Amino acid sequence: MFGGGGGKMVIRLTKATRFFCICAMLLVTVLISIGTRGITVSAPYAVPNSAPVRLVVYRGAGGEGVAALTLRELEADLDFLLESGCVVLAEETLVAALRRETPLPPAPVLLLFESGDKAFAARVQPLLAARGLPWVAYEKSALLTQGLRAAGYAVARLERTAGFALEEQLA
Repeated sequence: MFGGGGGKMVIRLTKATRFFCICAMLLVTVLISIGTRGITVSAPYAVPNSAPVRLVVYRGAGGEGVAALTLRELEADLDFLLESGCVVLAEETLVAALRRETPLPPAPVLLLFESGDKAFAARVQPLLAARGLPWVAYEKSALLTQGLRAAGYAVARLERTAGFALEEQLA
């Protein structure tokens, strides 16, 4: 409605129109704040060393199949890791590093095994235990990889098959 006197124009709005205007202004304010707010990513942690964390994935080790590693090949891998200066991480050590409680050692390696088959429990686990090497279940690999990358660590994922020796892949 328009009305006025003495050359002044007055706009009178109904309650519904005022409500609509207020809602529209709030919506515009929200959209502007979303549009102007940059995507914030927390700065990565100060990475204690530049060596990537190597995730060595073993699928079907000690079992049967074309791509499966024999126990002899797995033993060679484990001995190479112990002699090469690589530090095989326990899951607790990795979690402590992600929480910034302790830094990762140089040349960190995480051994991931598919642990659901019988060959693992009967053949592979004793080899790991005899050498005092920790391992992590393969099912946790995606979560651990995501955590490492979010923390600013470089990740090198190696799918260990019978085609290439671990020594060749880590070189």
